[in-house]
Amino acid sequence: MNVHEPQGTEERILSSRTAFRGELLRVQVDEVEVRAGRHATREMVVHRGAVVVVAIHERKVVMERQYRHAAKKALWELPAGTLEEGEAPEECAKRELLEETGFKASAVEELSHFYVAPGYSTEMIHLFYTEDVSPSIQSQEHDEDIEVHLVPIESAIGMVHANEIEDAKTIIGILLLKARLERKDPGKNNTAGAKDGR
Repeated sequence: MNVHEPQGTEERILSSRTAFRGELLRVQVDEVEVRAGRHATREMVVHRGAVVVVAIHERKVVMERQYRHAAKKALWELPAGTLEEGEAPEECAKRELLEETGFKASAVEELSHFYVAPGYSTEMIHLFYTEDVSPSIQSQEHDEDIEVHLVPIESAIGMVHANEIEDAKTIIGILLLKARLERKDPGKNNTAGAKDGR
């Protein structure tokens, strides 16, 4: 089997209804035909998509700590946010970074994009990287209470391995940062000099 070839057969939608509609997402219930004569119900969370940003300032990762109601605790995260209708992911990344952390990025580079949970959600996250940041003015939303931290790169990677970071998009972002640094200079410890703690 060629692992690069898509597997499976597209499911034919027989009917579709909205079970819930909120400001951020909606829940859609589809009746589908999985193969001839066999039907199934698919419940989906329909989401516009989001961005997450790995931003480096003076050899430190711009990170956040904020309380998450679903997790019932504060989590370590990278800056992130939901796309506005018609908004380009690159612009969303720069906007969210500025609003949440007060750091302005002149340019961002997309490293990856991935589905959050394709078994039940349409949400795709676009992951961006930037070293081109400068301090500016923070302007959090009325329902946000975010602490901004500059975490040395080595410490951030260690937090992933110690399971101190439990947010999936942040884990992916930090590990892609690690891989990027290793590709850039495979014969050198790229996190040297970042040992002053967080």
